[in-house]
This record gives sequence, C-alpha cells and structure tokens, in this order.
Amino acid sequence: MNSLQIKQAVQRLSLAQLRRLDDWLHGVIQKAEESARTARPQSRKQIVEERTVENQTYRLEMIRCGKEKCKCARGELHGPYWYSYTRVKDKIKSQYIGKKLPHKIEKQMKNKQEESEQ
Repeated sequence: MNSLQIKQAVQRLSLAQLRRLDDWLHGVIQKAEESARTARPQSRKQIVEERTVENQTYRLEMIRCGKEKCKCARGELHGPYWYSYTRVKDKIKSQYIGKKLPHKIEKQMKNKQEESEQ
C-alpha cells in the first residue's frame, strides 16, 4: 500500500475509527522515540569547566560509569571530578586528578589569570 492509498483509506474512516487510529499512532510514535533514545549512545562525560595552564588542559567533568542499573544511566552523573589532558606525540593522555585540583595547579591558574588581566 502506497501513501496515496493510505490517505484515501484514512479519509473513509469514521470519527470513532480516526480516534482509535490516532491513539494507536501516538503509541507507535512514543515507542519509536523511546527506542531511538536508548539506541543513541550517551556521552560518558559532561564537561563542567575547562582551564589550560602551559601545555596541559584541566577539565572538571561529570562522568557516566557505564553500569546498566546505576543512577548515572538515568542521567544523574557522578562527580564532578578533575582530569588533566596532555598531548604526547599524536595522542592525548588523560589522568584522573580528583574532586579538587592540587594547590600548586590552582596557584598556577591564578597567576596565569592575573597576568592576562594586566
């Protein structure tokens, strides 16, 4: 059945039949949307903040652990946690830092900010 035949058949339906068709179509659409949502891979990270000092980038990230039944699978991500990123040859290396940046790095960032303001 092509789309023209479907349109002609729908136009011959009674109001009650159209309402049942409408209900059924809404259900089909809702299932298709849910399926598309779950099929789409969710990003493991959400960047909250990013700072760069010399050749290193520091990112504060919210993380998805990947466990199927974890709270983060429903959208409540873990963190935020700090990570450092450095380019080594053609690769970017990441390193977990923790909930807080070390004092030394905070100080470097503060100094860099003050220099840029002058």
